[in-house]
Amino acid sequence: MSELPVKETSNIYSSLVKDRLPINAHELAVELGSTIANGLNLKQVETNQARYGVNRIPERPPKKFWKIYLGTFSDPTLIILLISSLVSIIIGVAVAEERKHGGYIDGIAIIVAVIVVSMVASINDFQNEKQFRKLNAVKEARNVQVVRGGQQQSISIYDLVVGDILVVNQGDQVLVDGLITTTQLIKFDESSMTGETQMMLKTAQKPWIISGSLVQEGSGRMLVTAVGKSSIHGEMMMALGEENNEDTPLQQKLNQIVKYIGYVGSVSAAFTFIVLIIKFFAAGKQSNKENYTEWISFLILAIAIIVMAIPEGLPLAVTIALAYSMKKMLKDQCLVRKLNSCETCGSVSVICSDKTGTLTKNEMHVTHMWSPAAVEDLVSAMVSDKKSKPLSYFDRVMCLNTSFTNNCRLEGNKVVGAKTTGAFLMLSRDLYGCNYEEVRAGLTIEDDVDKAIVHQLDFSSDRKRASILMDLDVYRPSKLVEEAAAALRQQGQFVNMIRGASEIMLSRCVQYLDPRTNQVCELDEATRAAILKQIGTYASQSMRTLICAYKTLQQKTEAVEQLEEEMESQLVFLSLVGIKDPLREGVPEAIEVLKSAGVRTIMVTGDNFDTAVAISKDANIISRDVSQADVHKFAIEGKELRQLSDEQLDERLSTLCCVARCQPTDKYRVVKRLKHLGNVVAATGDGSNDAPQLKEADVGLAMGIAGTEIAKEASDIIILDDNFCSIVQAVRWGRSVLTSIRKFIQFQLTVNVVACLITFIGSAVFGESPLTSIQLLYVNLIMDSLGSLALATEGPTKDILQHLPVKRNASIITPGMLRNVLGMAAYQLFVILLMLFEGFGDKVIMTPAGLPAEKKISYRYTSIYNFFILAQIVNEINSRRLHSELNVFEGLSQCGLFIIVELITLALQIAIMFVPGLRNVFKVFSCKKTATDCGNVVMYGITWQTWLIDVAFALGTIIIHFCVRMFRCKEEFAVKPEKKKEEAKVEIAKE
Repeated sequence: MSELPVKETSNIYSSLVKDRLPINAHELAVELGSTIANGLNLKQVETNQARYGVNRIPERPPKKFWKIYLGTFSDPTLIILLISSLVSIIIGVAVAEERKHGGYIDGIAIIVAVIVVSMVASINDFQNEKQFRKLNAVKEARNVQVVRGGQQQSISIYDLVVGDILVVNQGDQVLVDGLITTTQLIKFDESSMTGETQMMLKTAQKPWIISGSLVQEGSGRMLVTAVGKSSIHGEMMMALGEENNEDTPLQQKLNQIVKYIGYVGSVSAAFTFIVLIIKFFAAGKQSNKENYTEWISFLILAIAIIVMAIPEGLPLAVTIALAYSMKKMLKDQCLVRKLNSCETCGSVSVICSDKTGTLTKNEMHVTHMWSPAAVEDLVSAMVSDKKSKPLSYFDRVMCLNTSFTNNCRLEGNKVVGAKTTGAFLMLSRDLYGCNYEEVRAGLTIEDDVDKAIVHQLDFSSDRKRASILMDLDVYRPSKLVEEAAAALRQQGQFVNMIRGASEIMLSRCVQYLDPRTNQVCELDEATRAAILKQIGTYASQSMRTLICAYKTLQQKTEAVEQLEEEMESQLVFLSLVGIKDPLREGVPEAIEVLKSAGVRTIMVTGDNFDTAVAISKDANIISRDVSQADVHKFAIEGKELRQLSDEQLDERLSTLCCVARCQPTDKYRVVKRLKHLGNVVAATGDGSNDAPQLKEADVGLAMGIAGTEIAKEASDIIILDDNFCSIVQAVRWGRSVLTSIRKFIQFQLTVNVVACLITFIGSAVFGESPLTSIQLLYVNLIMDSLGSLALATEGPTKDILQHLPVKRNASIITPGMLRNVLGMAAYQLFVILLMLFEGFGDKVIMTPAGLPAEKKISYRYTSIYNFFILAQIVNEINSRRLHSELNVFEGLSQCGLFIIVELITLALQIAIMFVPGLRNVFKVFSCKKTATDCGNVVMYGITWQTWLIDVAFALGTIIIHFCVRMFRCKEEFAVKPEKKKEEAKVEIAKE
């Protein structure tokens, strides 16, 4: 087979996988330059990668920039505007009178403006697509465990090659083809690839594993036979078409707003056009070819109003805000998998959080160990006698109990794999001096890995225990445990080593091993009561309690279900173990910050009731002042929860903060009922069984370190560091998305209201608009493109978690926003009307004497335009705040991009007012020496006095901002300054 071409070899493997044909794994491994026990060596890895390909599926090429650019011209409004501009140019060139006065300039300027606006939008779209591709690349990357050169090691999934021995555990998603090489029972879910809903048991007769499958039960090793595009999963992914990106709920809401604003803009444009036509005929003008240009200018103005009014920048602002927030969230260890979850985080009102690794560090250490016959804590006793006292039979049996597992190893003091198992390995190593690798090595006979293991049951949140049934006739014990293994063999051929949750395990124990006499004694009621008392003592000290036990069997039942019950009943109690897992730094403060933000935290854990309550109090989830008598109002055990009806549970959920001995079905039910009560729920999960609750929650948060691939696939966001403080950051950035959009809407509505009204009023009174078509299009450019860039990229404010969460169906436009928009629009409109009318307006802006009437109009219009742009620059600063905050400059120095956008907009306006060519295009006031319509006045723009007046009126928007926001809306409330301290602690903890 090694002589076959790569493509032919891959096809053979794919055919074998699809047809489920039996094959000898050892022989196939040799053909691939590998062995079942030791895997590939470094040289063979390079050879196989060159021969069989890399484990990557080629990405679809990104959309070409020119295609994105051409796509912007699909808007019918822009098409009409371009056609009208072309007609204007043709008339301006063809008609001598129009050509003399540069009648074609307007048309050219408008076409250039449309090209620039479309170019800016296209660049933003192109950059955002690149950003999303980078985030997707991070999302897909992960590490896997392989055996190479006889050593288990962690590598990137992209470095997997044909011939690798891949370690698979419960909850993993396998993205390569291969076949199982271990004899342990392992079941796969292949429904996503084959449609078969029944779990598939892998055996020597049916060893093939299809890429894309999920490990549902068990763990083991597999030989990789196809990777990347040669695997079945890769072939399917290559055959898929382009993904359809659906709008998020926020984008759907905004599309409705865009539609309504577009209607209003269209009506305003239609009225303006009609008024201009009426004024045209009222002035006694005739509809002839000499006046066609004027008609075209009316049409262009109307279309410009529509283009300006329709907020094309709104979808752009959403895209920018989401891309920016996703990038920042990634830095805060939150990997967003689904766009809509980014915005939904801002509405979260309840977080259902696991304890282990999320609220705690997941750094587990066995600090206490107890047996009924021991006079003191076994850990303390062993430490004090370690140098003088040899290992007893009890100690050696404990070494056996703690060493048999293949989902964990130690690298110094670092645990790689299951943390609870790691705690037992460290106990065995540090307390007994036991080399777990030597104890484990006896399971492998010749080239058959784990041959001595007859049956293995991994820990799950349903079972809450783990078992390994071993054949002592096959097992080759190391010297340290040789005597213990021999003694156990006298009791039976098979021994089951089991660990699990204390109450569940105690109910299955009938005897105990006396550590002093090494005798097996009956577990009477008094002894059972003593164990229960000790469990309560450990639990009250925030310890997780587990029991180690074993059972010997003379013979085993062949039926799997009967065997599992037989090996886990009638157990011999070894010891009660207390494991400490300290809280993460900053968690209690983070819980308090969330409380001030109106977000409640419910801890759901598999720990017993007393341990769960103690940790909840340490984390500030339950108040420390709550008495033991009242604690049941805030905490419940899973068994009790399952007995409640939905109505009874709904009533308890109003105060519930902790669920102990919680199973995945309990988590799912809690999440579902919380949603039924109108809450927006975020839920964490790490196990495969957590997938239903992660899908049910509004925001599913999977753990990046401890989480299985099944949990990650079901989630919306992956918490890369498993840290609860990162969830707080996700809430902050989620709120920031909606806040950024609201800021932009507030800014844009102000511009739209003023521009539409002043255009209509000017047309109705004077027969022309004070703002020209090109000026309106320029406003559209700075408002849509630069405005969205400035306001959508500002991070969350310090007080963003001092407001209640936004309700699920709340309107995007709030009463406070309407107050701000109407207040600012009224002020700007008032100032423009002061400047607009002849006589009084000339006095207000200090129009120079001696100007002809036509030039006075041009002067006033230029001052109005200048004020209008300057007012938007200042109002953009005001728009940074939505509520009743008076200090709009707070945090401005940290918003570099916002300041840059403001300076660019100001520089462009100055250029328009002073650069001769731009003055002509934008039709701003100018009286050159060669001008025939300026009398004896020579001016190159408005005077410095008028500039000062325009600037003063523009700065007046800040004063109006203070005045308007004195009238508070019901939704607004004061920030609680005492909470800022806790929020600062959370940020320090994150750093």
